[in-house]
Amino acid sequence: MVLLIFSNLADGQALFADSSLLDIKLEFGIQQVFADIGEDPSYHKGYLSYENENGATISIPVDIRTRGIFRRKASNCSQPPLLIKFKPKETSNTIFEGIEKLKLVVPCQKSSRYGDLVLKEYLVYKLYQIISPYSYRVRLLRLNMVDRYYGDQSICYAFVIEPVEILSRRLGGVVRDAKNTHPNACNSYYYNRMAIFQYMIGHTDWSIKALHNITLIEPEPYAPSIPVPFDFDFSGFVDAPYALPAEHLPIKSVRERHFNGYCKPEQQFADAFSYFLNLKDTINHTITTFNYLPQAQRNELIRYTNEFFDIIASDTKRKSRIITKCRTD
Repeated sequence: MVLLIFSNLADGQALFADSSLLDIKLEFGIQQVFADIGEDPSYHKGYLSYENENGATISIPVDIRTRGIFRRKASNCSQPPLLIKFKPKETSNTIFEGIEKLKLVVPCQKSSRYGDLVLKEYLVYKLYQIISPYSYRVRLLRLNMVDRYYGDQSICYAFVIEPVEILSRRLGGVVRDAKNTHPNACNSYYYNRMAIFQYMIGHTDWSIKALHNITLIEPEPYAPSIPVPFDFDFSGFVDAPYALPAEHLPIKSVRERHFNGYCKPEQQFADAFSYFLNLKDTINHTITTFNYLPQAQRNELIRYTNEFFDIIASDTKRKSRIITKCRTD
């Protein structure tokens, strides 16, 4: 087991302390960067600029490269996710101070449909913040990508994800960077919430044992780890056109829910179901008031989540669809 312990030299909280939409301009060699999708993509020079609270334009030199696995393949996405690297001396007295690397999620393709998918994935992160304090923070951007060589530009919604070292420092724990951790060794209280949330959004593309789309936080020495989920584009809630469930699962579409969690005592399930039912109005209000998405899409998301609430409100349905489907391997 390896514990990653992060220093307290830099805070890195300013960017995520504000939840308002942030306008960012990113100037880089768009064609060169998006074409650099090999196993070991290189960093490319660029500039990130934004307007600070005094109305002054702040420009920061950055290094940019592609990242990810599925979305980095050209056959899947023409615009893979990006990783932005900063130099500490360049970010002093900016909202990026204390941040070394920042994950940026951009639309997979240039179309309004894919822009909406980014918004829906961002919304999933915001919903999980309602469920658990052990959650990644995100910041919504209106991103202007400008090609520094050809002058082409495009504006889209995007978002950045809280770096893991800042997450760990904020939560006062350490990252447990060890695969093959059995889910039953995790904190049951937070694990149950996480697993049921994944069911709520129709997401099966995660694994604690493989550390796939999961970060494990150890809140104090030798305490059971707490799973923190991320990367939700394969969920039924987002419903990306490229998203398919794993072949071994008994579902044909990510819109079909399948419980991927492990078996727990029935009282623990009952407590978790009650917890979610008590948050139904808050969850639905968060979706309803997310005005960046068209009303029709918000209505569909409400319908989809209400299917989940109907299941957990029924003793028969939650037993047949969740409790008896839990994993024991």
